[in-house]
Amino acid sequence: MAVYLRQKKLSGGRKSFYLDIWQGEKRYYEFLKLYTVKSTNPIDKDQNEKIRELAKNIRAKRELDLQANDHGLIPQFRKNTDFLAYFEKFHENYKNKDVRLVKGALSYFRLFLAEEKIKMLSAKNLSEQICKDFKYFLESKLNGETPYNYFKKFKGVVRQAYKDKLIPENYSDGIIIVKSNSLKKDILNFEEIQTLAKKPCGNDQVKRAFLFSLNTGLRFCDVKEITWSNISGDSLKFTQAKTKGKSKTAEFSISLNKSALAMIGAPGNPDEKIFNLPSQTACLKDLKTWVKNAEIKKHITWHCARHSFAVNLLDKDGGNADVKTVAGALGHSGLDMVNVYLRVLDEKKKQAVNRLPEIEL
Repeated sequence: MAVYLRQKKLSGGRKSFYLDIWQGEKRYYEFLKLYTVKSTNPIDKDQNEKIRELAKNIRAKRELDLQANDHGLIPQFRKNTDFLAYFEKFHENYKNKDVRLVKGALSYFRLFLAEEKIKMLSAKNLSEQICKDFKYFLESKLNGETPYNYFKKFKGVVRQAYKDKLIPENYSDGIIIVKSNSLKKDILNFEEIQTLAKKPCGNDQVKRAFLFSLNTGLRFCDVKEITWSNISGDSLKFTQAKTKGKSKTAEFSISLNKSALAMIGAPGNPDEKIFNLPSQTACLKDLKTWVKNAEIKKHITWHCARHSFAVNLLDKDGGNADVKTVAGALGHSGLDMVNVYLRVLDEKKKQAVNRLPEIEL
């Protein structure tokens, strides 16, 4: 453990003081925002000496803080860490595939702080109550599995802050958002899919790719990246981006029906992408306009194609489809999500029965 006072040369003969802090194998810097100027007179020289003394005193204090840390106490300079900045750094260094969930959690935490009128949240002011309030905030603003997913990532940040000794305890431990077992996204039935297929779309590639997803259950991240090398006859083989390196079902294959084959058209070069799609934002904009022109009164996103594929498969042959077969067609390793689709199907049947006319005796 050591704390060194360093100087960095700046333009115009100025110098900036910073601390070079070593703790075990960890090294980090603290910039003190203390500057000397090029001394041309006794006044400047005296001022520079005072700044230098102040920097030395801060260095000595940091060293005492680290010694306190060695005895299980949290250094004061760590308590003053901006927790939002720490969260942002956590997001910046996060390398897993679900980084979008960390980004979403960070965005909503910013909104939460703004709504609570908290301009700066230091680590020492983070508390169990703030964690609970953020949980309630997510539940009030979002639905489906999103509050659960975002809060799970937030808890990961708080847990890491505890490990890094910014906070004395894991304030989020024991605070739970119950994961939703319902499906919040809308489903397109066979009639609506046919209606959509007959309507023009502003981007024909978007239209073909979305109809392809409706017939295969592919996610946007996969349908955007598949190439002709993934096609062999009437089969599609690829690695699912979401589960790559995490599940045995990441390596996935599915048979393509006549509709799916019609959407991809004539084969191209092996390394050529099957669909030439713009950004996801642009695709969703085209999709929204297309659905509106088809006069379908549902909120349809790209992921609705995957859900529609699953529910329509289960509904086929009077609802007697094999659940394991449907799970395999979706590339799921378990049946949990398929059971959610079954509940959607049960609800559809209940609604259909309730629409029957009443019999009067």
